Formats: sequence, structure tokens, C-alpha cells
Amino acid sequence: MAVKKLSKLILGTLLASTTVAAQPNTGSGTAMSAEGTREVDLSVGQKPTLTTEEMISQAKEYQQGMGQVLKRIQALQEGARKQKDIIKLNCVADKLVQAKVNVSIADQAMTSLQENVARADEGGRTHEFTRLTIINQKVTVLGAEAENCVGEDLSFVGATRVDLDIDPNIPQTDPTSPGTPVLDVTRPPPPASVYM
Repeated sequence: MAVKKLSKLILGTLLASTTVAAQPNTGSGTAMSAEGTREVDLSVGQKPTLTTEEMISQAKEYQQGMGQVLKRIQALQEGARKQKDIIKLNCVADKLVQAKVNVSIADQAMTSLQENVARADEGGRTHEFTRLTIINQKVTVLGAEAENCVGEDLSFVGATRVDLDIDPNIPQTDPTSPGTPVLDVTRPPPPASVYM
């Protein structure tokens, strides 16, 4: 019985303290209107550092990079299919589906970016460019995860090529492998007779 009263007292105290803490703050950064409601500043706090042309150029680079990642994931899927490894294939197929969805969203964002540029809508342009940047990062991560699905290195940059330069001053013989010993096959001199 005492435990119930104590828990009700604690619950009541917590509710009262959160009610007091949730009162509107009229300090710096917000203003109260005449009706007593709080007005919120929704303006963009930071101006973009890229020009419109730079945004468009960067967005096109993002699209090209996402296309390359998509092709790489498709190649990984085909490799897993040829290996007949169902676990790798399922993992890569999942990453491929997610990457295709993100690339589709990126195409829509690119279209919206170009429309906002045509309307000279700076806020919309910045928003769509930010969306493209985030989607590009997601597709890059999905590409790395697809590489992990098949056990490839995270830093895949293409097929490995090995160039070998041999110093001409290095001897051609192997010093760790001694040659076969030469046996003396000449006949020894006849033994000297003791009875001569």
C-alpha cells in the first residue's frame, strides 16, 4: 500500500516538473506574438557556398558516380550468380535494389534542382542539392556494402596490375642454393708396393 502511494507521488512530481519545464522560452531567438503564441524563425541560417553552375556540375558528377557504383554492384551480382553462391547473391541483390531506388530518387532530385534553378528559387535549389549529396553518400555506402557481401576490398579501384623492375646488378644465380659438388673421377696413382 505504501509503495503504491510512493509511486503515485513520484509520478505526480515527474508530471508536474515536465509541465513546468515545457513552458515556452521567450529568451533570445524566439518572439511571442500578441496572442501569446510563439513565432518560429524558419529562414535558412546558412547561405550555400557553391554557385548555381557549381551545384549543377557537382550534381552531374554525383549522378555519374552513382551510375558507376550501380554498374559495379550489377557486376558483383553477376559474379555471385556465376559462383552460384546464394548468400552472396541475396546480399548483393538487396544492395542493388536499394541502390536503384536511391538512384531513382536522385534523378527526381536532379530534375527538381534544375526546375528550381530555372525559377531562381535559392532555397529549393539548396534543398535539392543537399538531397543529391545525401543520396550520393548512401549509394556510395551501398556500393561498399555490396563489396563486403562478396568479400571484396572496400577500396576497389579496378583490376590489379603488377609492374616488375629487376635491378641488372643482381646476380643471376641463387646464393641460397649451392651448386652440386664436382666429384673427382680421376684414378688414384697405383699404390706403392712395400715389397719392391
